[in-house]
Amino acid sequence: MKLNNKDDGVTSVVGEMLLIALVLILVSLFAASAFNLLPGNRETVIDVSMDMATTGNDTTLYFWHKGGDWVDGDELTASLTNNGTKYVLEKLYLTDCRNETKTVFDLGGCYAVQIPKTISGNSSLRLSTSDSVIYAKELIL
Repeated sequence: MKLNNKDDGVTSVVGEMLLIALVLILVSLFAASAFNLLPGNRETVIDVSMDMATTGNDTTLYFWHKGGDWVDGDELTASLTNNGTKYVLEKLYLTDCRNETKTVFDLGGCYAVQIPKTISGNSSLRLSTSDSVIYAKELIL
């Protein structure tokens, strides 16, 4: 009687399964470490200048976009803090460099707000978005 011991087929299948498992583990480790190398969200960077004009009893602040990222006009908030009280300033208009009304604060744009007549003395001015302060200045009104 002749014995045929054919384990060659089982050995090659087990070897291939081990190789596939090893490749899957290495690919998942590489993918997990590669996602850690991606940069996170960056803050909005804008160069803004401010001008103030008084006509009669009305004082208007003009914020000029001089460079950097654009911001949605609905996200902009101008506020004054005076004697511990915070006042959100009313937006008059938002225009681009051609003096056309726009919805975004972009290069050459102007964001105008009006200061209430009741505010006077030392005040802290802030132009901000939902996640960062774009412009800050101390004012004497």
